[in-house]
Amino acid sequence: MELVDSHCHLYYEPMLNNYEELIKNCRKKGINKLLTIGVNLETSILNSKLSVKYKEIYATVGLHPNNLDEIFNDKDYQGLINKNRKIIGIGETGLDYYRTKTKLDIQRKNFINHINLSKKCNLPLIVHTRDAENDTIQLLKLHMKNSEPKLIIHCFTGTKNFAKKLLDFGAYISFSGIITFKKNNELREVVKYVPEDRILIETDSPYLSPEPYRGKKNTPQNLDIIAFEVAKIKNINEKMVYKITTNNFNKIFKLL
Repeated sequence: MELVDSHCHLYYEPMLNNYEELIKNCRKKGINKLLTIGVNLETSILNSKLSVKYKEIYATVGLHPNNLDEIFNDKDYQGLINKNRKIIGIGETGLDYYRTKTKLDIQRKNFINHINLSKKCNLPLIVHTRDAENDTIQLLKLHMKNSEPKLIIHCFTGTKNFAKKLLDFGAYISFSGIITFKKNNELREVVKYVPEDRILIETDSPYLSPEPYRGKKNTPQNLDIIAFEVAKIKNINEKMVYKITTNNFNKIFKLL
């Protein structure tokens, strides 16, 4: 069975310059697709190059809300998209009021710019949201209809009520190794709540290593641990998690 890491950052250690070994180790676990996520123009360019070089790797382009010293120029990002069909998403973008208490207007403008590029290119939008549930929903409702390109909330850590609003809007919800942390019972309840046809899994490598590797640098090789945790929470076979999350990924990104 195939498994897909729907969100990782392959331009950081310990993956950097070790891609052949990483892909080989992932294959042993059935992890055959990796989506590497852009956080600024430099990493978006690196993503594109990686996706061209390795058949297992796909890419997104975007400017993270914590990187707003850089100005978002949609022509730069669209230029990358036009040259490479393996760039399949926009982001990560969104709002982060946890790390950044200033530049909130710039964050919101950046988010809107990404929404517009997503619609223009007809590519799914990958959203980072932290301590910004109300504004995230408000901006999505104002600028992105649920009939438009697909929406993915990555590394979900919010409330069940927030998850409900996102699902009502048509979003897919992705869970990371955080669901394995011992004191995260509320988040595990959200995993149980999210329908099978709206769920994705990710490592967010090199961040957020699952138990028992918490505190160490993460890699996509740990994705099977997250799949096993989802299976346990939802009381389904682990192979079903492989099938469900892979089918969802392929559907969202039109890789059927």
